[in-house]
Amino acid sequence: MKFKKTALFLHRWLGIITGLVVFIVSITGATFVFEEELFALFNPKLCTVKQPIDKELLPFSTLYEKAQTALGKDKPITAIRIPATAEKNKSYAFDAREQMDKENLGNHLFINQQIHHWDRVFIDPYTGAFLGKIDMETNFFWIARQIHQFLYLRSDVGSIIVGTSTLLFIIISITGLILWWPKNRKVAIKRLKINPKAKWKRLNYDLHQVLGFYVFLFTMLIAITGLVWSFKWWEGSIYWLLDGKRPSFKIANPKGTDTEKISQTANKPLDILWEDLQHKHASHEGMNVTVNKENNQISTSIYFKDGSGWHASDVYAYDLRNGENYFKRLQQDKTLGMKWRNSNYNIHVGKIAGLPGMLFAFIGSLICASLPVTGFIVWYNRTFKKKKSKR
Repeated sequence: MKFKKTALFLHRWLGIITGLVVFIVSITGATFVFEEELFALFNPKLCTVKQPIDKELLPFSTLYEKAQTALGKDKPITAIRIPATAEKNKSYAFDAREQMDKENLGNHLFINQQIHHWDRVFIDPYTGAFLGKIDMETNFFWIARQIHQFLYLRSDVGSIIVGTSTLLFIIISITGLILWWPKNRKVAIKRLKINPKAKWKRLNYDLHQVLGFYVFLFTMLIAITGLVWSFKWWEGSIYWLLDGKRPSFKIANPKGTDTEKISQTANKPLDILWEDLQHKHASHEGMNVTVNKENNQISTSIYFKDGSGWHASDVYAYDLRNGENYFKRLQQDKTLGMKWRNSNYNIHVGKIAGLPGMLFAFIGSLICASLPVTGFIVWYNRTFKKKKSKR
């Protein structure tokens, strides 16, 4: 009996302390599950192109130059998003992003103040036409994600608040399961059903305990995967469990000086590396390209389905001066910890299981958002309504 009283005390007061944060994080998390699909739906002119029957893709260097012209010389391209080979009617997205100097972050409170600029342009890969540009700092889905991850506060401040609330939410969920656990089978059957005809107080209580039980495993999974972005020690603990140590994701810079590595071929380095990527993966599920001009490096993550259940990807790095592939990290060579870390985001938002997983994550997030609300109503009714009735 004392054990359940302790569980009730923790469940109630930790819920009140973290309720608002859990509500905000859950609502924004549900919003972000279908971020790519909804952005394409609301911005068809940016994301969709007409695929000519007798026309192939323009050289990669041409698309790069078109995007750089649209962004301006003072905003060099830092990242490129390339759609899956099956999505032949999709545009290419080119990002120019620059973070503020770390020395200036101490005076800022909000996450957007950490960014000097972040523009994204969309280019038709068949014609090279400029389709449009957006400021990512004002993009709805980017804002939703920053609220979800940092409460829109500075990253080092917001991550601690969200991470701590998530840790406490794990305790709340476990104590909630303890309080829900029935004494016998007859009680268990009642606690698995919601009676829509019950009075609103009883209905609210059922919505809290029954739905809370059904999403228990989901809350554990979402919390475990979400804490990775808040605490390095949590991420390191999972690496230790899977690999025994934290693996290195570092990609070395290409060797040699600029004069030693100038391309001697007629093709441009960007076209050389692009041709090599097409040879390595004629079919893929999308590419993320990172450009680091200071180190003369382009690194590419190519996503594909390998039937393993992981979000599989091969990583290649190229010398930006001559297009030479000097580094690779294949999916088959990755450690278990690497495979998990590369898949963590997709597990977190349900994409690892396709559309059914995303729908489950969306509904589960909405239910998680409802729990602090129904729980507060239960506490309020039992605390203040009883006092009024006694008076």
